[in-house]
Amino acid sequence: MSICLHYNMESTRRLAAIMFTDIVGYTAMMGSDENLAIKTVTHHKKIIKQFVPKYEGDLIEFYGDGSLSIYSSVTFALECAMAIQMEFQKNITVPLRIGIHIGELLISDGNVFGDGVNIASRIESLGQSGTIMFSEDVFQKIRNNNRFKTQRLGTFEFKNVDEPMQVYVLANEGFPVPKAESITGKLKTSSSKHEFKSFRESDEVSDPIKHKILEKSIAVLPFVNMSSDPEQEFFCEGISEEIINTIVQLPDLRVAGRTSSFYFKGKNEDLRSVGNSLGVSKILEGSVRKSGNRVRITAQLVEASTGFHLWSKKYDRELDDVFKIQDEISAEIANQLKITFAGDQSIPKSRQQTKNIEAYQLYYKGRSLFYQRGMSLFEALQCFRAALEIDPNYALAYTGLADTFVMLSFHGYLSPSECWAEAIPAAQSSFKYGPDLGETHNALAVIALLHDRDLEVAEKEFKRALEINPTNIQARVWYGMFYLAFTQENFVEGIEQFRIATKNDPLSSYAHSCLALTLATGDKLEESIPSGEYAVKLDPNSLIARYNLGYCYLWSGHLNKALQECQIALKISSQHAWILHLVLLTYLKMNLRDEALKIFKKMEARYRDHYLPPSNLAIVAAALGKDEYALKLAHTCLDIIDPYFPFIVTTLKDSEALRKIPGFDKIQERLGFSHHK
Repeated sequence: MSICLHYNMESTRRLAAIMFTDIVGYTAMMGSDENLAIKTVTHHKKIIKQFVPKYEGDLIEFYGDGSLSIYSSVTFALECAMAIQMEFQKNITVPLRIGIHIGELLISDGNVFGDGVNIASRIESLGQSGTIMFSEDVFQKIRNNNRFKTQRLGTFEFKNVDEPMQVYVLANEGFPVPKAESITGKLKTSSSKHEFKSFRESDEVSDPIKHKILEKSIAVLPFVNMSSDPEQEFFCEGISEEIINTIVQLPDLRVAGRTSSFYFKGKNEDLRSVGNSLGVSKILEGSVRKSGNRVRITAQLVEASTGFHLWSKKYDRELDDVFKIQDEISAEIANQLKITFAGDQSIPKSRQQTKNIEAYQLYYKGRSLFYQRGMSLFEALQCFRAALEIDPNYALAYTGLADTFVMLSFHGYLSPSECWAEAIPAAQSSFKYGPDLGETHNALAVIALLHDRDLEVAEKEFKRALEINPTNIQARVWYGMFYLAFTQENFVEGIEQFRIATKNDPLSSYAHSCLALTLATGDKLEESIPSGEYAVKLDPNSLIARYNLGYCYLWSGHLNKALQECQIALKISSQHAWILHLVLLTYLKMNLRDEALKIFKKMEARYRDHYLPPSNLAIVAAALGKDEYALKLAHTCLDIIDPYFPFIVTTLKDSEALRKIPGFDKIQERLGFSHHK
């Protein structure tokens, strides 16, 4: 179901935080004390009108005892909600409940359309007086913001919402947290649930790969931001990540990867549990307080199995000394873990790619957004560009720019011509200013593979990236999946790269998800499913994880589960082309050709009127028997250098029908890869 509301704007699409408010018990209030009810709703409207613009919100509409407003960021929406609830606890009490969701809105001809509006209203209906409830999508955006304390209430099935949703409540002091058993609202009855069950986050599933804990092993948890400014979160993450990048060079020390270490951010997990989950014996944790040009960093090294503090130190320095502090902490770790250096080896130094703290912070904010994929890639671009405006010689920011443009094209958000024109010069600049960075060589590798189709250079650059930083999860996954498995069809060695990746980064949803895709493509179908399900458990909002699990289900014959994963992914991604083609293939497997044709028409319209990768349209055209059209699209993919297309030509199961079309051998010849099925 999608809700349409009036709104005075030109036709546009907008990703927004959506806030619904509603007065609890208003109908009963009208029945018992009409004057009080009118006074309450009048005060409600006055405060809403007053507060929404203060937080850069747009008030869309009042309806009876409720309101709808939208915001450019989740943070603004939550801050506004908190201010409103606190105001309503003053002289004139208004028993208000608030629900917040984030979603894409279509604003056209004075109307607002979007499933997100419906979802926000459903979430609000669960509340009690004084509560602020929100979706998993909102939680993921604010989970690293220490101003907001949150509590998960559980999974709920709402009326007119296909997929069950995780719901959270703001748990800051002074805000009520309802008990789960007391919650009522616009929920489905038990008889209206789906007839088949897909994989959910709550399903019992564990890491399919177990790892031994080594004595010389460590995880660096994200340092806690003790400042009032939430933007300092990225500064803190940068410190932790640079320590990881430095100590990974220590001999005979296993260092848990960034993704797994950062998985525990804000979770207050027992350190013994963290150590067991990450397969490490030592944990480095700390905090950062930044004030003006001063910074205080506290670090402590802990024995994971006992919680015993092996070492701790507080650093009060000028902000410019932050890089020296990172080096001192790394040196202390080497000393405490009794690392032995051979020959002329010495304690490695951190990568001082910029001396500008603002540029440093912008880069790590950009990387954090890059890891989220989806529409966050556009926000990441802004961060990398801003960092380069401050420091035009900042090599890491150039690597971020190159990687982001490649992914925007690979995932079909922007045309290849637009992305390659930006990605290639950025990678070249990163090599100019940072030739010894692993990120630089990874950026060069993926461009050599997907743009130049130069396998020799791609292999050399991937190996150099991993030589510099063996825990670089992106380089490891791309080398194992893109190069070894999908291009060279060496699935044995490709899967071995994933064994290394998941050992270094056992809680990386991305690594487990791509392992699942690689296993399934390499005909290890039933083996692929546990990895795919574990990836979704680690990150249920990941489009990549949902798509890859749907792929595994589809080609393993679990068609209902495949379709269910696709339905979830469509909501996460706003009709992503990958998911549309997977839905169409699933419908064909279920002998629902009419439904498949509806998807095909939708994809054709988007390809014609906007942008949709021709690679995805070629897949479905071939599956529907439109051979001539499919071949034409395939040639277009080669003309525009679609980065997704090489794997359609070589290995992916989605494109089996395309590879069987007579004349496809000419496509393979044009591609230039010497190995193909």
